[in-house]
Amino acid sequence: MKKFLLTTLLSIPLSVFSSTLVILECELLEGGTMDDVKRINSAWVEAVNQMGDKKVSSQVLEAVLADNTGGFMYIDTYQDSIHWGEIRYEIKNGAIQNIDDQFETVSKCTSGKMYDAEDS
Repeated sequence: MKKFLLTTLLSIPLSVFSSTLVILECELLEGGTMDDVKRINSAWVEAVNQMGDKKVSSQVLEAVLADNTGGFMYIDTYQDSIHWGEIRYEIKNGAIQNIDDQFETVSKCTSGKMYDAEDS
């Protein structure tokens, strides 16, 4: 509990001036389309934004010029890393399992990264 409180307190100043970005690199599975990806992602954003007052935004990036033009990425923006953790906790506990199942039928994400982003 002390470690959690310390982590939370240390994160507060950072969260005031920054946001947390999660970037997932993915590929379509056979039979999946980018229209499916966008439809499911829109449903995901709507569902996670109903979980609390803080809002998540998400973008689907399609490759135009890249080594792998068959791939795509999600960029999800959270208020801070604590917000990301709260959403992940809810998802891991099955809050939106039906939407996660839909993602798995059309795409596979092969890597992910998380960044704290600050305006400069």
